[in-house]
Amino acid sequence: MPREEIKLNIELDSRYYAEIKNTEGSEEILQETGGEDGLSPVPEDEEEGMPEGRLVPEDTGVFLDDPEEPLNPDCSDDKVPADVTDMEGKKKIHVPVLISMTKVLFDRYRLPLYTFLNRCLRNGTLERVTGRKILTPIINREVVKFSHVTYWRIDRENFYADVEVELNLKSTLGTSLWKGYIVCWCNFDPKLSVCIEEITDTVSRDREGYDLLSRYLVPYSTNRRVDEIAEEILKEFCLEALTDPQKRNAELLARWLGLTIVYHPIYEHKGVDSIVFFKEDYLSVGEDRYEKTEKGKKKHIKAPCGNDVLIPANTIVINSNRVRREHSSYNIYHECYHFQEHYLFYALQELASNDFRQVPTVEKIIDKDKEEKDSIYFLEKQASRGGMGLMLPATHTRWMILDECSKVDEFDHPGALYETAGTAMRKKLFLPDFRIRMRMIQLGHIDAKGSLNYIGKDKIEPFSFDHDAWRDNDHTFIIDGYLVTMLKKKNKDFRELMESGKYVYADGHVVRNLPEFVRKDEERNGLFLTDWAKKHVDRCCLRFVQKYVQKNVGRYVYGRLYYDSDYVKQCEFYLSDIVNEKQMNLPDAQFEYERDFPGTFKEAFEKLMHKNHETQETMADKLGTTRRSLREWLKDPERKISADFIITVSQMWKVPAFISSLLFESAGIRLNRKDPRHRALEHIRTVMWDQGIDEANRFLRENHMEPLRIQ
Repeated sequence: MPREEIKLNIELDSRYYAEIKNTEGSEEILQETGGEDGLSPVPEDEEEGMPEGRLVPEDTGVFLDDPEEPLNPDCSDDKVPADVTDMEGKKKIHVPVLISMTKVLFDRYRLPLYTFLNRCLRNGTLERVTGRKILTPIINREVVKFSHVTYWRIDRENFYADVEVELNLKSTLGTSLWKGYIVCWCNFDPKLSVCIEEITDTVSRDREGYDLLSRYLVPYSTNRRVDEIAEEILKEFCLEALTDPQKRNAELLARWLGLTIVYHPIYEHKGVDSIVFFKEDYLSVGEDRYEKTEKGKKKHIKAPCGNDVLIPANTIVINSNRVRREHSSYNIYHECYHFQEHYLFYALQELASNDFRQVPTVEKIIDKDKEEKDSIYFLEKQASRGGMGLMLPATHTRWMILDECSKVDEFDHPGALYETAGTAMRKKLFLPDFRIRMRMIQLGHIDAKGSLNYIGKDKIEPFSFDHDAWRDNDHTFIIDGYLVTMLKKKNKDFRELMESGKYVYADGHVVRNLPEFVRKDEERNGLFLTDWAKKHVDRCCLRFVQKYVQKNVGRYVYGRLYYDSDYVKQCEFYLSDIVNEKQMNLPDAQFEYERDFPGTFKEAFEKLMHKNHETQETMADKLGTTRRSLREWLKDPERKISADFIITVSQMWKVPAFISSLLFESAGIRLNRKDPRHRALEHIRTVMWDQGIDEANRFLRENHMEPLRIQ
């Protein structure tokens, strides 16, 4: 493949990818859509409304007109999405100005903590806990250091604050350091009260079933834990709601929690669909919405000014400018989860509502790789998942998915299976397709990504893919024809690619324009994937990368579609010998590469080593070992070669995921997805394949795991 034809910043699938060069002698399907004809209009979510979109100023991609929330974000992660980037090497973000519980605790209760320690010193409690005779006459700032505070949620209004304390104590054996905890019971009812309970040398709240809180009192709840909490709420509200969809009622749940629901057109809503008011406050209401014109463009309809209305405490406001009353169930569930699980955060900040437009913010320009935390985004992710958990409880929904799938006798591929099962669930649950699809994916059914997909109001045909090609939430094989048009206007390379006729837009995909991949349907007057292509979209369609943009504080959406040429170049690098020698197209070249890949690990290792112009000596040096040791490892891979070793060399050579998969097979090693470390290695292998060992180790440390080790 000529180097000049690899200029496109297009990231393709991690297993197969479409080529740019024509296959000699192949008859291509003519592109008959002609300019913008046949392209679908701007997508519209009829249930939830559509926020305003804009184009990115540079020609690297476009901003989506309907940016979607990530399907399955990590609810236990409070960091700002990594790719909110506005400038080269930097990112500009707005983060909320919040007060931490640690600051409040030491500002208000430092003196009571000293008093408590001195009381323990006088009454002998400190000697009993430390197990030594103490000669220190008084506990003051020269003796004590409060090093850290860990917070644990007890229930909606109560939590523990375990203050880590270091004491330099004098005894008959001299001065020595003792470390322990001061246990504080804290409560917001409604004002903060703190009761200092005891001093101890150890605590084990996680084993006692408490939820860890951030210093802003947001729970570090995993996705599974959020699902569990949602089921606990439903169990208290109505036990039958766990297994009977007819017993689930968002309005009744809200009333049971003591909430009132009102509908107002929120003025200058900035994408806000709903708000829960913990305290009485005023809200500006008035018309502020978007409508489609006949030409498909958006028209902003806005009143000259808003009018203030008083909202009572414990009220959910649904924004009627964006959400219809009959489609508001999810928004009510979302706010119910906030009300039940995030009261501690709101009470600490003394916010009147979750209307984060009113929260003071600070603009930061930081290095792209620097991490920043956003507690509002943190709790919004949890409420988004929690709302789904209340609408579709995990345990019953898992059973329902499996039950409906078991009833499907015939299907061409997994996407078609989930299309049929999901349609049956929709009819029984009276929920829109996108809710069913989202919940199936959240509960681990990755093949559901190929089902129940729409472009605008038109459903596209179900499809399937290799899991390695779409394991990352940021990737997608689906694109609106409108966005294809925008990309052609804003990106010269993409425009040249599409105008060459080598790729065409077909039923929500940009697909290689060959008869084995795309066909014309005369009845529907459009282009569609062939049966083979629908089973293997990762082999013939471009994979797009969605990146976050910050819409407002606490809200980060998939807003930018862009392309990355690194993957293409690396795949072309490893397949170039076959492509050049046999004049194959790249999908066929990859098939042959996999077929002829060495069966032993030693041969596979040496094949990749030589391709990267390395020797055993240079590799031994890079791996921090000797050539003799490396030879011994390769002779006996079953005893010497580990998953960490394969990930390490894969990172060194920037091996695409389909090749690292072959390397694992040659070593006889399988990653067990039930093992947390193996899941982390799988993420590095498929998502971080080109980021290097340092980034891989940083990812492991962030997840409290040991770095890569090869011996």
